[in-house]
Amino acid sequence: MNTTKHSRFTPSLPSVLFLMLMIFFGMMPKTLLSPLLLRISNDLGISFDRASLFFLSSSAGFISGLLISGFLTRFFTHKWIIVTAIFSTSLAAVFLSMVHSELSFHLLMFAGSLALGLYPGSGITTVTSVTPEVHHGKAIAIHEIGPNLTFILAPIISAAFAPIIGWRGILLMVGTGGVAATFLLAILGRFGNEHGEAPNFKNLAELAKNRSFWVISVLFTVGVAASMGVFSVLPTYMMVEQGLPEQFVNNLVGISRITGIAMLLIAGAFTDRFGFRPVIKVILLVTGSATILIGLGHGKLLIAGVFLQPLFVGAFFPVTINELTKVTVPERRSLAVALAFPISNLVGGGATPPLMAAAGSRGMFTEAFVALGIITMASVALLPLMSRKSESGN
Repeated sequence: MNTTKHSRFTPSLPSVLFLMLMIFFGMMPKTLLSPLLLRISNDLGISFDRASLFFLSSSAGFISGLLISGFLTRFFTHKWIIVTAIFSTSLAAVFLSMVHSELSFHLLMFAGSLALGLYPGSGITTVTSVTPEVHHGKAIAIHEIGPNLTFILAPIISAAFAPIIGWRGILLMVGTGGVAATFLLAILGRFGNEHGEAPNFKNLAELAKNRSFWVISVLFTVGVAASMGVFSVLPTYMMVEQGLPEQFVNNLVGISRITGIAMLLIAGAFTDRFGFRPVIKVILLVTGSATILIGLGHGKLLIAGVFLQPLFVGAFFPVTINELTKVTVPERRSLAVALAFPISNLVGGGATPPLMAAAGSRGMFTEAFVALGIITMASVALLPLMSRKSESGN
C-alpha cells in the first residue's frame, strides 16, 4: 500500500489508469442502454416508457451488488472482487446481445448490474490505497474519466455502428472487450491485495451517527439523478420533442461530454487546493441551472444547455467520492461506499429515468427537467450540515 509519507503521484498513475479502464468496460453496457433504447424497444415490441424500466432493473441489481460487496471483501481481496465484477458484467453484455424477450432483458440487466455493484467499494478503496493522500482528489478524478468516457463514446458508438451491426452487435463488441480487459488485470495487476471490513453493528453505528456521511449520500442521489436522469431521456427528448434526427442527436450528446473530461481533472485539483464545499456548491448550482435550460431552451439555448450540463455534472462524482473517503478510517472506506451508493442509485439511477420518461410520454418533459434542476440547486442547502473536520482543505 502507498502511504501518505510518499508524496509523488507518478508511481501510482499506471495502477489508477488500469482501474479507470476497468470501470470504463463495467459502465459501458449500462450507458449504451440510453442511446440504444429506442432500437431495443422497437426490436422487443414494447413502448419506450416501458423499456425505460430496464433502468430500474439495472439499479436494483447494482444496489444488490453494493450491499453484498461489503461482506465479500472480508473473504476476497479487492483485486479479485474487481476482476469478478467487470468480467461478469461484460459477460452479461454478451448474453444481452442474444436475448429476444423483455423478461430476459430485465433479468440480464439485473445480473450484470449486480456484478458491477461489487466494483465501487473495492475500486475506489484501491485507488486511494495506491495513491498518497495529498493526491486523492486527482487520482479519483482520473479514475472517474472511465465512466465519463462511456457517456462520450456510447452515443457516438451507437450513431456510428447501430445502423451497421445493430444494438446486438454493439453489446457483443463491448462485452467481448471487457472480458479481454479483465484477463489482463488478472495477469498484470499488482495492487488491491487488501481485504475490506464487513458490516457489523459497531461500524454501521459509527456511520449512522456521521452527519457528513448522510449529507454526501443525499448529494449522491441528486448527482446520479442529474446525470443518469438527464442522459437516459435526452436523446429521446431531442428526437421526439425537438424533432432532431437520431444520428445528429447521438453525435451531439456524445460530443457534449468531451469537455467534461477536462473539468474532471480541474475539479479534482481544485478540491485538493480549496476544499469540498466551495467546489461542490459551484458544481450543483451550475448543473441545476443547465438542467433547467435544457427543459426551457430551444435551438441554440437548448444546445448550450446540452453542452453545459455534462461539463459540470461529470465533475460532481470525483469531488464527492473524494469527500466520502474522508468521513471514516481507511479500512472502512469500501463499507462507506457500499452504503452510500444504494439509495442514490435506486432513486437517482433507477427511479429517475422512468419518471422522466413517464413525464415525457405525457408531454411534460419541460416540467421534468425544470423540477430536476430546481432540486439540484436546492441541495446546496445541505452543505452547512456537514462536519467541517471531515472536509478537505478545511
